[in-house]
Amino acid sequence: MASTHAPRIWSPIVAALVIYSVVGLVLGVFAAFLVIYSGAFNVAATVKDSAPLQWVLITTREASVQRHARAIEVPRPGGAQQVENGFRIFRDQCAMCHTPPGGQPTMMAEGLNPQAPPLAELVSDMNDAELFWVTKNGIRFTGMPAWASSHKDQDIWGVVAFMRASATMPPADYDALDRRLSGPPDTK
Repeated sequence: MASTHAPRIWSPIVAALVIYSVVGLVLGVFAAFLVIYSGAFNVAATVKDSAPLQWVLITTREASVQRHARAIEVPRPGGAQQVENGFRIFRDQCAMCHTPPGGQPTMMAEGLNPQAPPLAELVSDMNDAELFWVTKNGIRFTGMPAWASSHKDQDIWGVVAFMRASATMPPADYDALDRRLSGPPDTK
């Protein structure tokens, strides 16, 4: 007897769940289109994102970088020449956003939203495979460009080698390296 009543009891509940789910989905899509096309979401770089949005963006970025960098094999360190070549590229193309040891953020760096992390923070937060992946592929919606189209992997590994070496570099050593290596990178 219980088995004949069970389908009658559950069918209105299942039907209601399906209807509410479809209505919720339709309302969610409508709300998304309303936000998108109304212009209510301010895309200006001068607006600070809310804490929940920052959490979503940062968590998504970190999980993505970790996942995609997992398969990268880190080559053996290339020595002083690799670090020097990486320094030149960093100084010419990265330091304007990622503050080097002892440096002050540039106007460009201060205008980014989200702000580019200083060099010291990058090195402490990521392993070499992650630094390589981010430098090569960039990060959408952050201002971090992908350097894969203009730099060989060897050059990108040089930048990673410099970033890693900079972790313990006093500002005076960075300045001395800058004075000593004032030419373009050696890409032999």
